[in-house]
Amino acid sequence: MERKNRILIISDSISIPRPGILYEDTWIYHLKKGFPGCDIIDRPMRGGTTSRLVTEGGGGADLLEFYMPGIIILQMGYSESAPRLFKKKGLEHYFMHKILPAALLGRYISFIKKRRVRMPDRTEIDPAVTESNMRNFIERCALCGTTLVCLKIHRAGSFYISKSPFIQQNVDAFNGMLERFSREYNHVRVVEPISDKYDMDSLCIDELHINARGHRLYYNAISGAVRGLI
Repeated sequence: MERKNRILIISDSISIPRPGILYEDTWIYHLKKGFPGCDIIDRPMRGGTTSRLVTEGGGGADLLEFYMPGIIILQMGYSESAPRLFKKKGLEHYFMHKILPAALLGRYISFIKKRRVRMPDRTEIDPAVTESNMRNFIERCALCGTTLVCLKIHRAGSFYISKSPFIQQNVDAFNGMLERFSREYNHVRVVEPISDKYDMDSLCIDELHINARGHRLYYNAISGAVRGLI
């Protein structure tokens, strides 16, 4: 099989089955059915971030060099872009996990949840680190002769925004980074999985995961990009 027909998918929980979403509903399943002549390698991870791209298999080789795909479809971003209540390092993290008695930790978290807003600068991964991870991966893809198809994060629905008012701000920033990379590198493509004409509230089963119709829209957008490359 030609390398251009070897497709590696790196994705997060958006692509994975869950209550209410069968495997047969997922955009990955549709892609495998729609492109039977391609060798499609599926590497999802719940809560996956761009850190995977530079660590798995030693420097990220499990997601590129060990497979040498012609095409990579990259779908992630919500986990590291989502505003958080707590940082994973710093004085408060030290206080919560080193000083505060375990019996009081739950009460402290409940107290903070009632009084604190998820701020856009309090994310799992610093945006500068995200950009560094992406650039490292993009440049390795260039060396391997691999086309990288990056899916934008789909828009947040009203339920997610009610829980995290700044989520769309961070989504836009992540998507803007992908757009910049697509202009800078010829082998990077950006795909909008769900266009603005669709109501996200009708496509989400919770704050961010999509229903079967949403998965079909993902597939439609991705398949168009793939057909232009194989």
